This record gives sequence, structure tokens and C-alpha cells, in this order.
Amino acid sequence: MEYKVELNSIDQFQAWSGGARTLATVKERGDIEELTNLCEELFSGTTPTQVEINDWLWFNDDFIFRALGYNDLVEDDE
Repeated sequence: MEYKVELNSIDQFQAWSGGARTLATVKERGDIEELTNLCEELFSGTTPTQVEINDWLWFNDDFIFRALGYNDLVEDDE
């Protein structure tokens, strides 16, 4: 069985755990539209599952924060 949901914005996504923290940070900083565009670019041509979207938010927070210019939240690799 396949179940699809179309969201107009990543803001409507029901994230959990670390994904919810990343999403909350972006909401607080007012960059939901930019995150939505980033997500659409990343998953372009595919239909990601809820787990794939949440895992992307959770485990790629440094990438997301860099892309949105949140240098104060990016962990140093050094």
C-alpha cells in the first residue's frame, strides 16, 4: 500500500526527535520557505517517505544550517 501526502511547505511536516528540533530552529529563524525549497531540490524527481524526510532533517542538520547561513549552529570539523 502506498500513501502520499502533498505539502505546500515543510512547515506542515510532522517531524519527530532530531528532525523536529531542526524544523523548530528553522521556524524560529523564519526560513521555512528556504528550507522547503532546499527539501524540494534534494528530493526532486522522487517521492520520499516520512522517515526519509525526518532523517534528512535530523542527521543533516549541519548541511541544512550551512545552506541557510546559520554558521553559529554549525559544528566545527576541526
